[in-house]
Amino acid sequence: MLATVLFETVKCFILLALHFGVLAVSVILINKKVGLPGELYRKLLHLVSVFSIMPIVIPSSSWVASVLVCLLFMGLAYLGTKKTNLESAVDMKQRSAGEQTRSMLLLYGTYAVVIFFAWGLFSQRWAAVLSIIAWGIGDCVAALVGKRFGKHKVSGRFIEGKKSIEGTLGMFVTTFISVFVLYHRHTALTNIWFVILVCFWIAVFSSLTELFTKHGLDTVACPLISMAGFIILTLAAGGI
Repeated sequence: MLATVLFETVKCFILLALHFGVLAVSVILINKKVGLPGELYRKLLHLVSVFSIMPIVIPSSSWVASVLVCLLFMGLAYLGTKKTNLESAVDMKQRSAGEQTRSMLLLYGTYAVVIFFAWGLFSQRWAAVLSIIAWGIGDCVAALVGKRFGKHKVSGRFIEGKKSIEGTLGMFVTTFISVFVLYHRHTALTNIWFVILVCFWIAVFSSLTELFTKHGLDTVACPLISMAGFIILTLAAGGI
């Protein structure tokens, strides 16, 4: 058991390192070469981090190993930013000092929690992946669409910053499509209308959570809300 967990941890961590070594480095080099728009550059790196859930979970046969990979990556990311010039090498404008470090710790801490609950406690392995995808791709589109096409601004006591109806709708549509593609492929459910209903409500939950979450904590809130939705809805239907 222990040997299997250690083997799976090492295997998935190597795959995670390759993921970042190829994709993140490629985005950084392209930015240095052509000078990508700031928000586009941020969101491309954001997508690299979002899809890193794939090498953490999919090749693994043990949820414990996947959680350990997240914790190990958090430790190395923290040490890397504190002991090296890693943040400067990424060359991304930070909204506050240490933003990149905090974001990485929050992100992979959330991954560990989602994997523990979705896969470890409820045996909903793909719910862990889908919960991250539901937030990550939609959040990226919401920011880009909102900045480019956001004419109808949304404001209020529980809304932080500049958000728009167009950005929220962009997140809803993108989340629905991306979740449906994966969920429909991997679910054991045969009723297509129930699959559509699950994806619809996950898209609603994610979009509203992103709209009302403050201080950049949508990184935590959206995946957790999506995970809860997947677990409740899929267990009600007999599992994913």
